[in-house]
Amino acid sequence: MSHDDHDHSEDLPREGVVFAPGGVPGKSAYMLTFGCQMNVLDSELAMATLAESGLGATDAPEQAEVILVNTCSVRDKAEQKAYSFLGRMKRLKKANPHVVIGVLGCMAQKEGELIFKRAPYVDIVAGTRHFTRIDEYVRRVREGKQRILALGRDDEVVSAKRYRLRDSRHSLQVAVMRGCDHHCTFCVVPNTRGIEQSKPFDEVVKECEILVGAGAREITLLGQNIDSYGKRLSPRRTLAELLHAVSKIPGLDRLRFITSHPADLKPELLEAFREIPNLMPYLHFPAQSGSDRILRAMRRGYSADDYLRLVDQARAACPEIGLAGDTIVGFPTETDTDFERTVELHRRVEYQNAFIFAYSHRAFTPAEKMNLADDIPEDVKSQRVNELIRQQREISARVLKRYEGRVLPVLVDSRVKTVGAPGGGTTFEGRSPQNNIVHFDSGRDLTGEIVNVKITRTTGQALYGQLA
Repeated sequence: MSHDDHDHSEDLPREGVVFAPGGVPGKSAYMLTFGCQMNVLDSELAMATLAESGLGATDAPEQAEVILVNTCSVRDKAEQKAYSFLGRMKRLKKANPHVVIGVLGCMAQKEGELIFKRAPYVDIVAGTRHFTRIDEYVRRVREGKQRILALGRDDEVVSAKRYRLRDSRHSLQVAVMRGCDHHCTFCVVPNTRGIEQSKPFDEVVKECEILVGAGAREITLLGQNIDSYGKRLSPRRTLAELLHAVSKIPGLDRLRFITSHPADLKPELLEAFREIPNLMPYLHFPAQSGSDRILRAMRRGYSADDYLRLVDQARAACPEIGLAGDTIVGFPTETDTDFERTVELHRRVEYQNAFIFAYSHRAFTPAEKMNLADDIPEDVKSQRVNELIRQQREISARVLKRYEGRVLPVLVDSRVKTVGAPGGGTTFEGRSPQNNIVHFDSGRDLTGEIVNVKITRTTGQALYGQLA
């Protein structure tokens, strides 16, 4: 499955995802989020602070008095979408000068004051460690009509305890660490997110207990490089220890974590899949390339054989595990042979889904500092991306077809509003233990419940079935 087809993709806009109760009628804030699940959680933190100051959430920017965009810098496409959105907001600002417009997150951290020059009607530029202070920044803009530029490495957000539950309160996310100590050649994250910082062990467990007590049945622990959780804590802790502790919370049916770095994945983490009954069999495990030469150039810290050994160990510990990956094609100097090795790795691993990107040169990356030429022609990149997407769709269809005839427990996320079920029922969407999307019909509202669904057919992107 391609990156653009998947709802966890880093550059797809996520609008109206935050439910922040407590707003006063006529006073509302709009948040547009580009990016990963960490960005979605950061947006919730920001909207929570605004809710505490009396601003509710709206999914219509023209109705908002505060308009925020939480940005992503992984690829140029996401940044251009953010600037395009800001361009559309210029008209609203001109019609209502009292509207406060803010740019948050990774692009804000990277671009800084350049955003004011490119979009002078923006009031706030706040980096990746300032989400819990957005209410303060909005107030300062209103009181003093001054711009706010906040790019410091304030670590408050790392241990942020303020949050609001979204409508889908049965499945929630908890950030357990932020930042990354790796300096992969292509990646801007260490520059925008900073070094790895872990939330204290007991704080994570307590936060998860509160969320489960409020109705969460599934919790996903988030980190840019979550396998490194706890290495700077005193005493030092591990992700495996944290998973064991959180898994014991009464009422927690499902536990997940993302994202893993192959260079940091430890055997005890894979053993956790065998040992923890409510740890879901799903591992997002980016390889990025199947070529050892390219992996060295990327500074990934492992070989293709190292990666495949970890895949084998994961499947030995948990035969039911579903694997997802990220792959970059068209990295500088990539040859046809390098690309074929990447295709072969996809065939060997059999990802249930993979996010496939063409390499794009990014400012503030090691590649820029090394003057690494972006020397693969765009038409070659496009051809390779399309070929790998085609191959991966075949692989995904083959992997998902194995579920036909099986009964799977499904955590029901939501109604599918655009599809009516036969007999006057409703089509619902949920997630299998392997994190696959499952569609089925029901005559009653099952949102938030775990139900057994017999899979009757599959596509390369989803499972379809009926209540068992």
